[in-house]
Amino acid sequence: METKEAQVLAAARDALIKMAYQRDAAENKVGHLEGKLAMVHTRLECEKTAAEMHEKGLNIDQEFSELVNDLEKSASEGRLPIIQEAVRMSAPNMGTKIASISNDETSSETGNNQLEQYLVGSVG
Repeated sequence: METKEAQVLAAARDALIKMAYQRDAAENKVGHLEGKLAMVHTRLECEKTAAEMHEKGLNIDQEFSELVNDLEKSASEGRLPIIQEAVRMSAPNMGTKIASISNDETSSETGNNQLEQYLVGSVG
C-alpha cells in the first residue's frame, strides 16, 4: 500500500509542477498582452487628441502621424492628460492667423481718418 501512496504522491507532485509552469506561462502571456493593450489604448488616445487638435487648428503645420508620435512621447512622460485638458479648453480655430502686422512703407503717416491719425501718433 505504501507504494501506491508513493506513486499517487509522485504523480500529484508532477501534476502540480506542470500546473504551476502552465500558470506562470499564462501569467506572463497575460502581462505581455496587458502591456500591448495599454500601448494600443495610448495610441488611440493620442490619435484622438491629435485629431481634435487639428480640428481646432492647433499644430496644423505638423503631420498627423508626427503629431501622434509626439503625443505618445508625452504620454510616456505622463503629460498626455494635461495636453488633453489644454486641447479641450482651447477654442476652435485657435491656430489660425487672425491678424497680421506689416511694415508697409507706402501707407500715409497722417492716416485717412481721426482714428488712423490717432493710432499712428499724429493726433493728440
